Formats: sequence, structure tokens, C-alpha cells
Amino acid sequence: MSPPPTIRVDTIPEEGLSLKLALDVAWLAQVLGDAEMKPGEGPHSADLRLDLDGRDVIVSGTFATRVKASCVACLEDIELPVSAEFQLMLSPAASAKAHRAHEEVELTTGELDVDVYTDDAIDLSHWLREQILLEAPVHPRHEGDCPRPLHTTPSPNGGSERAIDPRLAPLLKLR
Repeated sequence: MSPPPTIRVDTIPEEGLSLKLALDVAWLAQVLGDAEMKPGEGPHSADLRLDLDGRDVIVSGTFATRVKASCVACLEDIELPVSAEFQLMLSPAASAKAHRAHEEVELTTGELDVDVYTDDAIDLSHWLREQILLEAPVHPRHEGDCPRPLHTTPSPNGGSERAIDPRLAPLLKLR
């Protein structure tokens, strides 16, 4: 498994750093595992740019991948594209405000788009993982009408008959 690299901040040139990454399928499978998805047919890629703003680092770019998941309507496996453009502002952890555990913190609008990096390094696998999971579908479903909604059973006349999905049977009691 080959995750995206970790970039030392002191290796980012003044003019910025551009990276084209092929995302490893084994790494992507690990990322998507918690979301009950698998990588689809490739390619899986990311185009990233890292720019310095003093000690802050602006990470921007795009990623494109495909995921396999179960359709929430028919439970058939489907493959969906997942891609996005993103921009992150990362500050050194030492400059972040220290907060005590369970202390309620009110964030300003400017602080909502800022996060931190530690040990003078940007772990691209962490940030790409976060962006992929943010864009992954929460309720994967066929586009348009699902070809086999709910549960279908063969009927005696040769067609298929729509029956109540057994998982939904307890809801009938509420009627």
C-alpha cells in the first residue's frame, strides 16, 4: 500500500509545488472501508498544489476517483464517480490556540477554513482521505429511477412482481 506522500514544509519552494498523484487502490480501499465502499475501476488521481504564505500552507487541487457501493433502493452494486476541487489553509500546530478538553470554543468565519499541520510536515494522505470521504455519497443510488426498486420477486406469469422488502416489514405495523 502506497499512501500519498508527506511533504516537509521547508521543501516547498517559494513559487509553490505542483504534484500529480496516482492514488493507490489499496490505500483507497482502506479509506473507503469505513464508508462501506470499495474503489471502482480507475483511474484514481489527484492534482495538488502547495503554496506558502509565511508558515501557513495553502493546499489546493482536485481529485477524481470511482467508488463501488450498494444502491440504497435496490441493494445492487453500482459504481459512481467521486471528484471535487478543494482548498485548505494549514497553519503550524504551534500557532493554533490551545483549548482544554471539553471546553466550548466559538469559531469565527475565518477559522472555519483553517486547520493545522504538525512536525513541519503536510501529510497529504490525511487531507486527501478527508476530501474523498466528504465527497463520497452518503446514500448511493442509481441515477434517475432505480432499475429494481425495493425487492422484486419473479411472478408466475413470467414477469417480476414488486413485493415489500423484508427489511421494511416492521414499518407496515405502524400503518
